Amino acid sequence: MEEFKTAINEKITLIENFIALSLRREKIQNVSNKLVKETKELKKLMKQVQNALKKDINKVDEEHGRLIIRMQRQQGAILEYVLAERRRKFEEAEKREHEVLVAFKTSNAPRTAEKKPITALERGLDHLNLNANAVTPKLTLSSYMESPLVKQRTLNPIPFTFLDFEYRITPEQYESIPKYMRGRESVDDLRNFLDAVIVPCFNKKYQLIHRQRSAVRNRHDLELWKVYNQQSSYVPGRNFITAGDISQHLHKMLDKKQQNRIVLLRHLGVLQEQRVGQTVCYIWNADTH
Repeated sequence: MEEFKTAINEKITLIENFIALSLRREKIQNVSNKLVKETKELKKLMKQVQNALKKDINKVDEEHGRLIIRMQRQQGAILEYVLAERRRKFEEAEKREHEVLVAFKTSNAPRTAEKKPITALERGLDHLNLNANAVTPKLTLSSYMESPLVKQRTLNPIPFTFLDFEYRITPEQYESIPKYMRGRESVDDLRNFLDAVIVPCFNKKYQLIHRQRSAVRNRHDLELWKVYNQQSSYVPGRNFITAGDISQHLHKMLDKKQQNRIVLLRHLGVLQEQRVGQTVCYIWNADTH
């Protein structure tokens, strides 16, 4: 009897649940329809967003393409401008070189009694302190650094020497050197060594070191230019050459006789020796006394 009663109660519960669901079916149906409708609207909205993104991407691609073309045109224009500027500067350098050559020739020409007006170019050459009466033009180091000569782009620059590195050893000075230091050297031997070896080393170095890098065209000179500029901090504010510079000029290592001549020049105060690491520097000291 109890089992029969339980079975009846279960059936009654199922009937009640069915009736409850049936009553809620209409409400659930409405919610379901609403969700379906919103889903369709959402799909439609997503479709619009996709179309808008695609349109924007196409527009960005077009603008990017136009920007690339504009940049290429601008690069071409800049390249043309740079080439034109280089060409103009090269022509100006050639013109200045030609003017200096003409001025050198003119300065060595015979003078007439008639007084001619001084041209702007002649005034510029006077500013360089050029000695026109010398076989080789001479100028001061400071004037050279401010002159157009440092910008000359030529494999055969105009030869000249610096007045800063001129020095004449007098017989009295030579006699002041102890005899044991002089040995068999004569005043002429020492003068020739100074004029033919030491001074040319200074002239070569300081003509090259102060030239603009773009004006140094020879590969060997460019390597020397780099070395000289790296060594420029060894003795700040002083002009000097190294033992390597002298050996390079002589195309051989310094022998005992040449080293002794350097000792004599140091004794006279023409040169001053200073070691910087492994490098022996010979400082031009003649202008200090």
